[in-house]
Amino acid sequence: MLASLHLLNRYVKVDDQDPAELAEKITRIGLEVEGQGPLAKGTKLVVGYVKECIEHPNSDHLHICQVETAPGEVRQIVCGAPNVAAGEKVIVALPGCELEGGKISSGAIRGEKSDGMICSIAELGLDNRLLKEEDKAGIHVLPEDAPVGTEALTYLGLDDYILDIGLTPNRADCMAMQSLAYEAAAVLGRKVTLPEIKKYPEEKSEIEVHVETPLCSFFGAKLVKGVKTKESPKWMQNSLLASGIKPINNIVDISNFVMVETGQPIHMYDYDKLAKKAFVIKTGFNQKAVLLDENEYDILPEDVIVSTDDGIGCVAGVMGGNDTKIDENTKNIVIEAATFDGAALRNTARRMNLLTDASQHYIKGAIDTMSSLKVLDRCADLLVQFADAETIYETVHTPLDETRRTVTIELSRVNGLLGTSLTVKEVSDIFDSLCFEYTLEDELFTVTVPTYRNDITMDADLVEEVARIYGYDNLPTTLPVMNMTDGVLTPKQSKEQLIRHTLVDLGLHETLTYTLTSEATVNEFNLFHSLDNTVKLMSPLGEERSAARKSLIGSLLQTIHYNNAHSNKDVNIFEIANTYSDKEVSNLAIAVSGDYVNVPWMGKKEAVDFYLVKGFVETLFKKLCIEESRYTFEKVEADNKDFHPGRSGYIKMGKEIVGVIGQVHPAKAKAYEVNDTYVAELNLTAILALRTRALKFKAIPLYPAVSRDIALVVDSKVPAADVVKTIKRASKQLVKSAEVFDVYEGEHMEEGKKSLAISLLFQDPSRTLDDATINSAMEKILEACKKDHNAVLRG
Repeated sequence: MLASLHLLNRYVKVDDQDPAELAEKITRIGLEVEGQGPLAKGTKLVVGYVKECIEHPNSDHLHICQVETAPGEVRQIVCGAPNVAAGEKVIVALPGCELEGGKISSGAIRGEKSDGMICSIAELGLDNRLLKEEDKAGIHVLPEDAPVGTEALTYLGLDDYILDIGLTPNRADCMAMQSLAYEAAAVLGRKVTLPEIKKYPEEKSEIEVHVETPLCSFFGAKLVKGVKTKESPKWMQNSLLASGIKPINNIVDISNFVMVETGQPIHMYDYDKLAKKAFVIKTGFNQKAVLLDENEYDILPEDVIVSTDDGIGCVAGVMGGNDTKIDENTKNIVIEAATFDGAALRNTARRMNLLTDASQHYIKGAIDTMSSLKVLDRCADLLVQFADAETIYETVHTPLDETRRTVTIELSRVNGLLGTSLTVKEVSDIFDSLCFEYTLEDELFTVTVPTYRNDITMDADLVEEVARIYGYDNLPTTLPVMNMTDGVLTPKQSKEQLIRHTLVDLGLHETLTYTLTSEATVNEFNLFHSLDNTVKLMSPLGEERSAARKSLIGSLLQTIHYNNAHSNKDVNIFEIANTYSDKEVSNLAIAVSGDYVNVPWMGKKEAVDFYLVKGFVETLFKKLCIEESRYTFEKVEADNKDFHPGRSGYIKMGKEIVGVIGQVHPAKAKAYEVNDTYVAELNLTAILALRTRALKFKAIPLYPAVSRDIALVVDSKVPAADVVKTIKRASKQLVKSAEVFDVYEGEHMEEGKKSLAISLLFQDPSRTLDDATINSAMEKILEACKKDHNAVLRG
């Protein structure tokens, strides 16, 4: 927000303050001054009088001017402006003057002496978009009564100083200069003097106002007749320039000035262009409309419209319609002051790309609705003063809730939050400096909140007011009181850390990928969430990041594709992260592609496969003390679209699927543009919640182990893991390990059968095993395998 110190001085005396020091004081109370500087840039600028102007003998566009720059002092200046002429009062930059474009010095231009420069307004550093076309095209011609030799910027009223204030979202009220004046007065210990609004005899108005949408909480209209369109006074034009608004004419300038002064956007309609003298505020239009900028826009049903003559009189708070605009022939006008819903207006303004100054006030919540009637009277008063308005009519408006908000605060609450020892008088002085009305009973303040302070709703807001005026630098510094903790990891964090360290030790790299994915792929590889409950963003950056993922595998496949595309063919990665639907699940995903071991100089090369990933998972389960009896493997469905049906299986605990291991389905691998990739995904929320036995260590056995090999013929569909479990159970713990070292199907084997070659290791920690004991155990093993799996020894 741009704040003019000249304009601010109209409400509180600041012209005796050093601008930089004032900026520092304002920043310290929470209104950060992000930039500052003079409105116009230039030193040694004076009012000059062109006594003579002749053509330059060596140029077809230059002029040689004799310019009086002080009584009795005439300088020769060469000027190239097309509108320079004898008898004009002009702005002269004397030698040594420093303009934005550089330093002016005496010299010769095409053989003729030039002792200075005649300036245009554009050369003084003002924003070019705010200037009139004639000021862009040539020098600025001053009025005939301009006193020669006077300092030019002072005469023009451009010796202003601008503060660029970065307002926080809660202080949108300071977009109004009157509100900013209260802040400046508080830090300077001065009083605010608001302009007196003169009331005029008012005629009865025939205007009607009807509000048909809850998106407009107040609407007021005031008819003023007999206005004359002309230039606004110079001080008003300069105030608008300093605020970043281009002056147009007195009618438009008054509406803009009142907005800068009070924060209330004003819109004016040409009364004589209205067939029906009624304003209807509603939604539901679906048509095109030409607005004040003479461009055509689409009006949608959700847009709030001020309808006149059943058409588009104004897109509420954004821009007026072209049919009711003020022009040079306007005599009678209707002034509008309203309060519209900021969120609805923001959507409209963004869609139309019309984020105007007025719309920003609504969007940021800078409207003081209770002062709207005074604002309309202020407009009428200025129209009488500067537009020669003849007749003022009464304001027609919707009901106005004038209930003032009150907030109570105890002194102990103030000191408790700030850590101070402020007295009742010190807090009272702060409220007085801010012009807050309050009553005091013992140490309880009941503050009536000013109507323009929409940000104060509770006692903590009043504490903040006390803190910033008292001075944040004056608050005592204390260390927070903290309960000492051991600083240990939670059980879940400890287990996740164990998983990370284990997988890194096994040669995998941890990744961190986006939590968001596309709605089209959100259910791919999903095992732990329902298909219907998808968390979608209301305003995504794009379709590919529009929904919260339900599986980590898709993200890891994208990472593999990225690495493959950059010539890294061997990728072994994992990730631990949350997935989301109507619940939150912690997942672990592993993805491997290419070679797991590739050491050419040692002749070692091992491609990834199902058993590698299965080994990773089984190792983790052992580390987490999850016994093999707690889980089973089950093949995925034959028609599974995500995992290869013959090389993938679910991990189940009871009837619940807690994970999956397998190869990515070839069709899915093609879609993600990756080669053969094996993956695993575990539901850590379920797995880490299991109650497990504590990890126990056993002494090294004192007695030797005995190994035996066995070959069993079973049905092809019988999982080898199930046979191993039966062997261990039947041996009564004598078999310490049972490893499958060969699986054979083919010649000399009955169709539908397979041979499992298993190496058994027998050991008893308390004695040496003899043949009789081992043979007895072998008989029990064969008997159990026969019973459970119809297995027989291979002949």
